[in-house]
Amino acid sequence: MKSFSVPVPDVKVSRLILKHYFADLEDAVESDVIVAGAGPSGLTCAWSLAEQGYEVTVIDRRLAPGGGIWGGAMSFNKVVLQKDVEWILKEAEIPFVEDEGALVVSAPLFASKLIAKAAGHPRIKFFNMLTVIDLHSTGDRITGVVVNNSAVEIAGLHVDPMVLTAKAVLDATGHDAVLSNLYSKRVGMGLVRESFMNAEKGEEDVVQNTRMLAPGLFVAGMAANNVEGGCRMGPIFGGMLLSGKKAARLISDYLSKNK
Repeated sequence: MKSFSVPVPDVKVSRLILKHYFADLEDAVESDVIVAGAGPSGLTCAWSLAEQGYEVTVIDRRLAPGGGIWGGAMSFNKVVLQKDVEWILKEAEIPFVEDEGALVVSAPLFASKLIAKAAGHPRIKFFNMLTVIDLHSTGDRITGVVVNNSAVEIAGLHVDPMVLTAKAVLDATGHDAVLSNLYSKRVGMGLVRESFMNAEKGEEDVVQNTRMLAPGLFVAGMAANNVEGGCRMGPIFGGMLLSGKKAARLISDYLSKNK
């Protein structure tokens, strides 16, 4: 007896993947917001904006999105958050344990839940294995990104990229601050780069440094500390979640004022 009553042949597998992937990609050519970097701040910002009705495109250059969450500290797969962000964990349905006035969560579960919250949202188009290599501008405003396949970029092949446009763009690319550096190189704006490790100060810095870098270009998470010189921090992520929420508010305000 066969296990499958309706088998799916290889040709149909290929056809369905191409059909649905390129339908999503075509929709993503024009969206309200592009979030570059699917770490905790980018994912939190993306689904917060989508909940407000915005069409959001999320791009991550890696095979597995989630940023630096997965390994916890030194591969000890637990991470810590402040009690102040308990409401965000509940919003994302992430279980936690309270201990000594802090919240402890499973790193793989934390990453998975954040990814699912964004990737499963009907107003979010989610693409891994895409690398941002430049910015798109209209006048003095940043109005999109230039992307290529990550494997093409890693191989150094001379293959032309394509443009995805949006009304606002968020740099949530972490320590590399990719979009901020691209902007800085074009306009001659100096970036301070992140400072030494100090988790308590760094967590405050990352929220304070979340801002609009240029018309249409916003920065959050560790990318924001790279721009402003905030301290780096280790396996504590409350600041990242609050940074994502703050970025969503700033972007929403910007879009409301520039309809």
